Amino acid sequence: MSVVRNERGKFAKNGQIQKTKRVENLVYNRQNCVTQTVEDEDDIHVVPDISIDHPYVKENTTTNCFDPVFQNEIVIDLAEKDYNVDFDLDFTNIPSDLVDLSYCRFVVELDVLAKQLQQCTKCCTSLHLHNSLGVRPLGLSGILFVQCTECGNIDRIKLGKTHYRTEVKRGNGIFDINTKVATEMIHAGIGETQLNNLLAAMNIHCINSKTLKEREIEIGEIIESNAEASEKKFLLEEAVEAITLNEDSQQQKGIHASTDTCWQKKGSGRAYNSLSGVASLIGQKTGKVLHHTMRSGDCRLCNIANRKGEVPRKHKCSKNWTGSAKAMEPDMVVQMIRDLKEQNVPISELAGDDDSTGYNRAIKEMPDLHMDKTSDRNHVTKNIVNKLYSLKPKHKELSVMVINAITRNFAYMVDQNKGNQAGIENGLRASIEHIFGEHAHCMQSWCGYLKDKTTYKHSSLPHGKDLKSLDLKSDLEKLFLDKLVPNSKKLANLASSQANESLNMTIATKAPKYKHYSASSSLSYRVSSAVLQKNEGYSYVSEVHESSGLSPGAETLKRSLKLNRKRDRKSTVSKTKEGKKQRLLLKKKRSSKNSGMEVREGKTYESEIGIEHPDQEEIPEVMEIDEVDKEAITVAPLLVFDLETTGLSRSSDIIQLAAYSKDSTFDTYILPSQPISKEATNITKITVRGNNMLYNSNPVNFKYPHQALTDFITFLSEFSCKPILVGHNIKRFDCHILYNALRFYNMYSEFCSHIIGFVDSLDVFKHVVPGLSSYSQTSLVETLLDETYAAHNALEDTRLLFRLITCTSQGNVISDNITGFIFSPNYPHNCHIQQDNLKTFSEAINCKAVSKATALKAAHSNLRLSHLKLSIERNGIDGLRALLSELTNQGKVRVTSCKKVIQKLYDFLTRET
Repeated sequence: MSVVRNERGKFAKNGQIQKTKRVENLVYNRQNCVTQTVEDEDDIHVVPDISIDHPYVKENTTTNCFDPVFQNEIVIDLAEKDYNVDFDLDFTNIPSDLVDLSYCRFVVELDVLAKQLQQCTKCCTSLHLHNSLGVRPLGLSGILFVQCTECGNIDRIKLGKTHYRTEVKRGNGIFDINTKVATEMIHAGIGETQLNNLLAAMNIHCINSKTLKEREIEIGEIIESNAEASEKKFLLEEAVEAITLNEDSQQQKGIHASTDTCWQKKGSGRAYNSLSGVASLIGQKTGKVLHHTMRSGDCRLCNIANRKGEVPRKHKCSKNWTGSAKAMEPDMVVQMIRDLKEQNVPISELAGDDDSTGYNRAIKEMPDLHMDKTSDRNHVTKNIVNKLYSLKPKHKELSVMVINAITRNFAYMVDQNKGNQAGIENGLRASIEHIFGEHAHCMQSWCGYLKDKTTYKHSSLPHGKDLKSLDLKSDLEKLFLDKLVPNSKKLANLASSQANESLNMTIATKAPKYKHYSASSSLSYRVSSAVLQKNEGYSYVSEVHESSGLSPGAETLKRSLKLNRKRDRKSTVSKTKEGKKQRLLLKKKRSSKNSGMEVREGKTYESEIGIEHPDQEEIPEVMEIDEVDKEAITVAPLLVFDLETTGLSRSSDIIQLAAYSKDSTFDTYILPSQPISKEATNITKITVRGNNMLYNSNPVNFKYPHQALTDFITFLSEFSCKPILVGHNIKRFDCHILYNALRFYNMYSEFCSHIIGFVDSLDVFKHVVPGLSSYSQTSLVETLLDETYAAHNALEDTRLLFRLITCTSQGNVISDNITGFIFSPNYPHNCHIQQDNLKTFSEAINCKAVSKATALKAAHSNLRLSHLKLSIERNGIDGLRALLSELTNQGKVRVTSCKKVIQKLYDFLTRET
């Protein structure tokens, strides 16, 4: 006999329907997966082999019971359970979808579980978890089946609290956690897929999509109801604050509000084809949402029915719009104005952008409406900036710096003339004439030229000089005088719809633009959630749960209080003068950093750039200063080294290399590849005759350079901790000689890996023992040690220098001051690059286009003159300025930010040859 169920899968009482053919086929196919035969006294029947789907099931450890209703098997693992009782398990009360306790995790309310385990419902004996037969999953929670060891009764233990949507309390009820997870899904802005992915990753039992949708509808209707109540509450508060007291009587002028619209799909600029949009109305006094409305041109259930050629079943249809996406905004604005008018709350002033005809349609449809339209300040400024940038390619003088100056002057002028139409008209004329050196319309209060005509310079224009281009002046007059002066009344009464923009961002987090929620009631729930978060704060989640008869949740309240405090603190700081300055400073830094990087990198992303031949040369970054490991310094041994060379140039060869520390010594003579100069021979007493090396005319053992350097690196590697190499005047000479030798044999990287860094003892002694007439090593030995010695023997020099740095002078141990003078092993390499860079600036230095100090700083920052030319090719003088004034990782300017220096360099690099 076929099982009789209703359309929702439950056993039907009325309107019975037969099992569909598709379900019968599924049952038939499952019954044919037969690999086992079960025999008992009364019958022989076959059951499916569960090892096909569950290969981890142990052999001979399960009892398989067949459920004729669900056509499914029941698997009870008895391998690890020892029931020492005289009764048999009663499988008639065990459902088919029971899972073992180790199958996955569930959300369990411990207090609810503990209370139910106190006693058996039949014999009042305490129940134990280790006697459980399994769990029937119901979403994130479930029902635990525990058998009593005394009477054998199987108790059904709920893992959490439940509730009922109707007064008829029948069945297991709805688990609270399943409803709350639907709330969190809406609140967090995720869908069924993301939610179940999160649960599955934690091995928590997933919730069925159909069940989740039912719970979403259950809690979503309450969210909508709470949002509507919140809007009415703040609408009343806004209306009360709008009532003004006159001498005779109370007179209600109406409220001031702002409006804006967001769409659930981004427009491309050419096409706006979003299927839904949301408009909001926010009060100026309260800053809260007073009303919102939605338009949607799609409904999933209707679409499915239409594809099947059927009449859609009764449902809450989300489709309420058939026009274009652009026409949604004016229609929603008109509806919100009409709704408030019907509630006897008129709007006297409506702020918003000028991108729609909503205000005009409202006036046309409601002629008795006494409402003024004010423009949004941010949109007005943004439109002006866009128009200025559209003029930039046409005028060389209109640089980014000039555009920023014009925009800043416009914003200042608007702030100073709020409510003053005549002041706006005069300010628009003055703002253009002022930057071209005409001050007939300027005011003494702000124009520096009128205060001091002899020394005045513009603070925000290139070189502080007036602009000269008459063509640019003509185009600016067309923009500011021909278009903005006729709208001076509107500019004198600008408002802000920033609160609406903030709400739109919140809506976008709960209904992301890359997800399609418009075809169901889900979008309405998410928008209402955003409204509640704006009006009531994050505590709205607990309030929604309370409204639905659920517990508010201690942790939910704790989290909401923390987020509310964070939001209030951020809001308070953002309104202060210091907070606004900080935002502008950070924005300026980000803009400057991004401009510098784009100039260095060249064009990397542009339409069809891959088809063309793009500029692929990249300007190098600033050389970062290598930081020395401070912990390693504290245990690093000091190793004094010295070189004797064939001459005084940095291209000389090493003829003796010696190193000395407390416990070890290294000394070797090296056969040079170039002759030793007479001056070097007189100083070092080292000569080369044929294949022999002599010191003081006595033959000495020597090594070839590669072998000597290899032995030195081996000597360094034998230290238990990396040493610090100390030498006298090495920063200017010895380091570079050693670098050239090691680089020639490709050994410098290996050498650097065995040392922490270098210290020039000359700098140390100048700091510790200031005021000496000479800081040569021989003079220091005579002054501090009161000795004389035969200098310019590398080994003897290292021994005496080690004694010097470990002696005490003026109460200080000199070696204790060494750590502050450590420089990186890469220092010689960087200097080599910097010298090559500096040579490229020779012509600019000779022409006095740049000082040697500035050129040296540019070379040190890894720039060549060709890099400066490349920055100009990419973005003109703005590119040169962005490159030279780029901030380093230490927060310093890379080369210079001086406008005069940059302009002089620009003129030199763009001169006609």
